[in-house]
Amino acid sequence: MKSWQLLGYLGLLPFAGFLYLSVGLKDSSVFAQQAFIAYSAIIASFIAGTLWRKAEDNTRLIQQIISNLLSLIAFTTLLMPGDLALIVLAFSFMFLFLYEKKLAMVEQVNDFDVGYMRMRFWLTFIVLSLHTSAYYLWFFYVPNNF
Repeated sequence: MKSWQLLGYLGLLPFAGFLYLSVGLKDSSVFAQQAFIAYSAIIASFIAGTLWRKAEDNTRLIQQIISNLLSLIAFTTLLMPGDLALIVLAFSFMFLFLYEKKLAMVEQVNDFDVGYMRMRFWLTFIVLSLHTSAYYLWFFYVPNNF
């Protein structure tokens, strides 16, 4: 496994860890929920930043605007109620993947792009699954207290 792949998959650990803590620890559940959302916002903003590319043509200008807009959206999720933040962040991750896939298809595709996009698909799928799980566990799940 290449280092960029390892780092990508290791980036899932805080998502999984904070989700686990948000359900497993009664006293710290609100803190863990906030940490999950904050980490998600940071990662969404980071991925949006990778869209930034220097150039003077209109295509790159649109990418830069989308990059900045998505970073601002990620930031605003820190000010939203948790249920809305999870939804907005999930859609942001989905949009980022689809937009990046569109860019990869327009640009020259090489082995790195194929491997990178495969990894991005799985990372996005897992992140969306964790956001969906968080939404269910935080707002709908009622544990049995026997």
